[in-house]
Amino acid sequence: MALNISTNKDKFFAEVCGLDLSMPLSSTEKADLLEVAHENAVLLFRNQKLDEEQHLTMSRQFGGLETTIQRGRKRRVRPEFADISNLDWDGNMLESDSGRAIYSSANQLWHSDASFRENPPKFSFLYAEEVVETGGETEFCDERAAWDALESEMKEKIDGLVAWHSLMESRRRMGFIEFTEGEREAFPSVPQPIVRTHPATGRKNLFLGAHASHVENLGREDGAKLLDNLVEFATQERFVRSHTWSVGDLIMWDNRCVLHRGRPFNANTERRVMRRTTISGDGPIVVNGQPIDELASYGALNE
Repeated sequence: MALNISTNKDKFFAEVCGLDLSMPLSSTEKADLLEVAHENAVLLFRNQKLDEEQHLTMSRQFGGLETTIQRGRKRRVRPEFADISNLDWDGNMLESDSGRAIYSSANQLWHSDASFRENPPKFSFLYAEEVVETGGETEFCDERAAWDALESEMKEKIDGLVAWHSLMESRRRMGFIEFTEGEREAFPSVPQPIVRTHPATGRKNLFLGAHASHVENLGREDGAKLLDNLVEFATQERFVRSHTWSVGDLIMWDNRCVLHRGRPFNANTERRVMRRTTISGDGPIVVNGQPIDELASYGALNE
């Protein structure tokens, strides 16, 4: 059956109707979905009913799953899920000043999931179990359109530059610095190109976000300013779509060319419960035809 797709003239953020994701996809359905995802980058599926096992099964049809980083000894969900909720390990609402609440608040910064990994992921699948009445939207930014809109002089300046990404950078921005020595060793900064070429479409896009701290071969202050200015440019209203969640919504997006962020809500009085799977990237990341880990400057600023 042909997919029922509703999109806009910008080919960014499409709604897919008539597909039950709790059932295995046919080879044709998967191919059609990938084609639509590569064109639109963000796909919305409404009225889905997915338990954890069905969510995992659906996700695995698109590649291997990332496992999430665990802080502490307890998990509320399985390691294949990112726990996007305001609940503690026992299912109680977090205190707003708790370490985990501050740590999780970094999700309200513009970011690409796990860009701090050497081989950053492809797709994410975020599913809504419980939603709030006000706030809690997720916003998405089209880094392809942002690249297209840059002036030629800026394109020439940044194409080929490498930024350093770290999980600790995004948490530091929100005031969380309580990393153990083991975590600091486990999460070193990794290099990523500021401009990527999508492997499926050949289309160029920016690759930015709150995990990025500085730029190779630029002073720390100048590099950080350049990154901040690019994020500010890319997240203009004309490049952004916002989604207000309903229970049963699932959104699939392409981390290789999309930034996203969660919006605030009253986390002290309302439960917001979501789970996300993330599909491992294919790698290696290439800059101007050369694998990034083979660049002569690799590691020069890894602190």
